[in-house]
Amino acid sequence: MAEQDSKSGGSSLDKALSLLQEVCMTPVPLRFAELVEKTDLPKATAHRTLNSLTDKGLVRFDEATQLYHPGYGLLELAHQAWSKIDVRDIAADQMKRLWDETGETIHLAVLDRGDVIYIDKLESQKSLRLFSAVGKKGPAYCTGVGKAMMAFLSEDQLAAAIKEQRFIQHTDTTLINEDMLRDNLKIIRDSKISLDLEEHEEGIQCAASVILNHRNEPIAALSITAPKFRVDEARFQHFQALVKDACQKISTRMGAMASN
Repeated sequence: MAEQDSKSGGSSLDKALSLLQEVCMTPVPLRFAELVEKTDLPKATAHRTLNSLTDKGLVRFDEATQLYHPGYGLLELAHQAWSKIDVRDIAADQMKRLWDETGETIHLAVLDRGDVIYIDKLESQKSLRLFSAVGKKGPAYCTGVGKAMMAFLSEDQLAAAIKEQRFIQHTDTTLINEDMLRDNLKIIRDSKISLDLEEHEEGIQCAASVILNHRNEPIAALSITAPKFRVDEARFQHFQALVKDACQKISTRMGAMASN
């Protein structure tokens, strides 16, 4: 009796989640008996729960092989969930960590065709006047956040984004044509570090990195921005490591596949 109580314990939701997890996480599809053994559920309960999961499209049963597979309904649920996630919420703690560690201005931006749009910003406590503001647009080809995202676009998307660039020479270090930009983007793609070396504003430099989603597509970028006179080379290298680490953590939360 005690054994039966133990096997029947837990809510219906617990049992459903236990079975769904086994179906989704196992390296190879399982048969009914194997699922019963792994979840320690009574056969009647497991059968009833698997039928409910199958009816909802969350589990798929192959009659020919008698094996259980993840259902296609999971893809729809995942799509709906990802579409409702606000990257500002997901990135908030990492932005605060960067701000605490550096004391400099932290930007979060998204790409809109050929422009970047700043969607969040933590101001430096030190005196600094910048072009950026939440809701403001800026050019992608000469900003750290813009180049960070462009580097991870598909070729078709990148070609379209490059067509939108005006290639105005803002400073002596601005990338002024497509070839220069593409060469820089190759370096960024390899390193996941994007630098703005006074390319948009004289005396202002930033270290940026990309935030990827569950399809490893660029959805946003973070940057640490500071005046050149305040940041020596060693500190700037430290900024690069910090922002790359922060973006990797956020990307993982967004479902991106791990990479160096």
